[in-house]
Amino acid sequence: MASSISGKAFDLGLLRKIMRYVAPYRWVFYTALFLTMLLSVLATARPLLIQYVIDHFVITPDPEGLLNYTLLLLGLLVVESFVQFLFTYGANHLGQNIIRDLRVQLYEHILSFKLRYFDKTPIGTLVTRAVSDIETIANIFAEGILVIYGDLFKIVVMVGAMFYFFDYRLVLISLSVVPVLYYATRIFQIKIKSSFQDVRTQVAALNAFVQEHLTGMNIVQIFNREDAEMEKFQAINEKHKQANIRSIWYFSIFLPVIEIMSAISIGLAVWFGGLQAATGGYVTLGDLTALIIFINMLFRPLRQLADRFNTLQMGMVASERVFKILETSEHIADTGHRDLESVKGDIEFKNVKFGYKEDEIILKGVSFSVNKGQTLAIVGATGAGKSTIINLLSRFYEIWEGEILVDGQNIKDITLSSLRENIAVVLQDVFLFSDSIYNNITLNKEIPLDEVQAAAAFIGVDEFIGNLPDQYDYNVRERGNMLSVGQRQLLAFLRAYVSNPSVLVLDEATSSIDTQSEALIQKAIDKLTEGRTSIIIAHRLATIKKADKILVMDKGQVVEQGNHNELLAKGGYYTRLYEMQFKAEEEAI
Repeated sequence: MASSISGKAFDLGLLRKIMRYVAPYRWVFYTALFLTMLLSVLATARPLLIQYVIDHFVITPDPEGLLNYTLLLLGLLVVESFVQFLFTYGANHLGQNIIRDLRVQLYEHILSFKLRYFDKTPIGTLVTRAVSDIETIANIFAEGILVIYGDLFKIVVMVGAMFYFFDYRLVLISLSVVPVLYYATRIFQIKIKSSFQDVRTQVAALNAFVQEHLTGMNIVQIFNREDAEMEKFQAINEKHKQANIRSIWYFSIFLPVIEIMSAISIGLAVWFGGLQAATGGYVTLGDLTALIIFINMLFRPLRQLADRFNTLQMGMVASERVFKILETSEHIADTGHRDLESVKGDIEFKNVKFGYKEDEIILKGVSFSVNKGQTLAIVGATGAGKSTIINLLSRFYEIWEGEILVDGQNIKDITLSSLRENIAVVLQDVFLFSDSIYNNITLNKEIPLDEVQAAAAFIGVDEFIGNLPDQYDYNVRERGNMLSVGQRQLLAFLRAYVSNPSVLVLDEATSSIDTQSEALIQKAIDKLTEGRTSIIIAHRLATIKKADKILVMDKGQVVEQGNHNELLAKGGYYTRLYEMQFKAEEEAI
């Protein structure tokens, strides 16, 4: 990352990308630019008015003229304040519209990522990009580029006015410190961008740690890891603090340098102007007063430019990170050219090879088929590749070799939306959103409540929903923590059922729930699988025995296929697995 630090606040490549989002609001942008130029003119007029008043109505007393011009100056301040209000509102309005559009685009882009991306990217990092980084980008317009442009334009206008209305020698001597200030500013820009890169990195690391550990707080407490995790947090928090202190260090040096340069500039103006006035030169008291005001006004935007560059460079760093995600091509290529219609549910894997890492193969040439309406149970030891098969069927990951066919069509030729619309997946780890029961079942699809209630009654889960305080309006809170494991599983089955899939994929998670919930889940499975093609990662003998075909997996390969009795008769791998895992269950029944 250090190699990418150029010291340029205006990274033209990034700026061009950001400015593309201005197009729908270009009139707001141009109006803000005009207002900031108007502010520069109004600000420059004030010292010139004061000069005129001192030379014409103070040195030569004229109370009436002094009053009139004082009222004129007051009116000028009112107009300037109103224009400042319009500019501030317009710039912030522009920034908020841009980040709204950018955040929508970023979220839509993230939604298309394949699961592999989320496997290797901390969720806290993505939260930082989608929330705080994009919020920082808004400041590029509200407090960054527009304000910097206004300050620079103001500097140009004021310097031009100084040379036009005052003795050029006086102006040159007063501004002789500017080259030193420019050099100090360039060093500041380079150093501050490096520190801001570090700040954003540490913010992302902190967010990722907090997100992950709050989600897994039960594990932290179960294993008594509070002290150890606190030490890790303190270390990450310390790095975050040091990154911020580093940027504060540069500001604490740069701002006093500006103050010193400002004082020297005013001192030079007073010295040279005073000599001219004392020796009968053509520098008047009004000239000297106006010049001192000009110098203060000139160094004020220079002082503020430090904060502006702070804002701008923070925005540029945030933009760089957001655009890095937007330019990431981590999505499943939706190259399908046909939709699934009147799906029968025939599924076939042909010599499928796949691995989550390039050098680590998981499935080693897997082949099997499931006919319409059949139930396929997949069994095998942990790590055999069972869950991988169901992930590949819905194209959550891309296979390396082979083919996966649905009704004789390669799934790569089928549009992703059509493929996934016809396949319902119930995973072992059920995820529920912090929302109502109804919305978690329908996932905000337009499914009438009476249809959901009828489906719940059909698969036998209506009773437990009816016992909840608000029934279908009951908020399950984050990840469904207000419900038991079995209740969450039942809602997942209901969610799958109301989607009316042609193919059902189940990771039958019944190993860690109570007997009553297991009976309900088994009933739900029977209802769900009735009349449709089903692929089930089986954990219970009852499910396995009912399956039309059993696929026995070992180390990424299919070692046996057949029904329960056929496989037992072979006396092979399935028989050994049955003896170890399922026989005791059968005897208990």
